[in-house]
Amino acid sequence: MAPNPVAADRASNVVPFPGPRKVEPELIAALAAGDSDAITRTYREHAPKVRAYARRMLGDEAAARLGGQALLAQLLPDRAEFGGLVTNLERELSASGVAVRLGQRVDRAMVEALAPDAVVLATGALPARPDLELDAQAHVVDGADVLTGKARPGGRVLVADWRCDWTGIGLAGYLARRGHGVCLAVNGTHAGQNLPIYLHNHLIGVLHGLGIEVVPYARLFGADGDTAYLTHIVTGAPILREGIDTVVLAAPPAPDTALETELSGLGVEIRLAGDCLSPRSAEEAVYEGYLAGLSL
Repeated sequence: MAPNPVAADRASNVVPFPGPRKVEPELIAALAAGDSDAITRTYREHAPKVRAYARRMLGDEAAARLGGQALLAQLLPDRAEFGGLVTNLERELSASGVAVRLGQRVDRAMVEALAPDAVVLATGALPARPDLELDAQAHVVDGADVLTGKARPGGRVLVADWRCDWTGIGLAGYLARRGHGVCLAVNGTHAGQNLPIYLHNHLIGVLHGLGIEVVPYARLFGADGDTAYLTHIVTGAPILREGIDTVVLAAPPAPDTALETELSGLGVEIRLAGDCLSPRSAEEAVYEGYLAGLSL
């Protein structure tokens, strides 16, 4: 199920009211009551003309899809609910009469030609590779490329996890279930450090059951053809893992701000939502998109 920003506002007793555009009386009443069905219905009746463009490719598919990072997240073990997030929001777009254009690149010339009142950017984030000491034989790939099939890891894999969330654990489980020998090196006290305790305890059990070696307090700094070189984040002592065919990176992504930069100085109101503002979770992305639309 997709996050419901209206329910979140009601739970925190914060009622976000629209900005300068005209507010219909029934919308004010629905917002004040926290009635998400009434809010949705009223917005559909009084919605401004909206177009949504998507150009991000997933794997080797012939056409772009809506969903961004959620399309990758749903490929991780036990994370299929992200597919429901995408389809739920696609249904909302259709019901609200939003014109969706897939596979189109948005640039300054297009925005100038359309002359919109505002542009909401949800351009997401891009993989960011940390500075590493690598020789020519090192096979180092991004986790997203593993999930889409662009990268094919060797038999013995080290997953270098800077994030300590679902990503590293999910990649390790994904690979182990496909027959790879996996070592998960965590740049933290333990795997899943940034997840709620009831989750990371369960997931640590899953890792153990899959035979995945977990190395805590370990940060990757280099690799060659068969060895991953790490350092202990407290003592600085070297940690080596030999017999490694491929290093898979689970590193924090970088905001994709290229279009924001390209549109600067155009004189059009620009709002940011989601990872292009700062890479975080799907909950923040949905909530910020909701607030951006509400304020226009």
